[in-house]
Amino acid sequence: MKKSKKQNIIIASVAIIIIGAIAGYNYSVDQTKQKGLRFGNELQQIQEDVKQLQTEFNSKVIQWKEGDLSQEELSEYSKTHIEKLQNVILKYDGLIPPKQFTPSVELFKLSTQTQLDSDKEFIEWIKTNDTSHKIRSDSLIQESFEYEMTALGEFNAAKAGLR
Repeated sequence: MKKSKKQNIIIASVAIIIIGAIAGYNYSVDQTKQKGLRFGNELQQIQEDVKQLQTEFNSKVIQWKEGDLSQEELSEYSKTHIEKLQNVILKYDGLIPPKQFTPSVELFKLSTQTQLDSDKEFIEWIKTNDTSHKIRSDSLIQESFEYEMTALGEFNAAKAGLR
């Protein structure tokens, strides 16, 4: 009888350990999912901020081209635009991405930094009418686009579990 009581205690202990391990694993998986979801939402918000800033900047450039905005007004707006975009770039550093998403975050940040550099060159072209700045701006905007497409590919690969 003593042996069977001892066996029951051992079996019960093993069952409790197994149940505890399963519960711990499920909790860990849920926490990882929540962190991943939070990261995804934060990254999406940064990307939306970049898009919004670029849309506003492009709108001002169109107004300038159509003569509805002076060069001085565009120059003043540009200073604010540059500051806002620099602040958005800093948000990438505040992200805590799951390891497999780190390369995509770095590429998104590089894309945004290159976009900023393109905007600075474009603004310099407007100020100086030196076409070399316009050419550099166009080249940088293409680089920015390529970085973003690569970042999206990396992000989607990590999301699909391929990284």
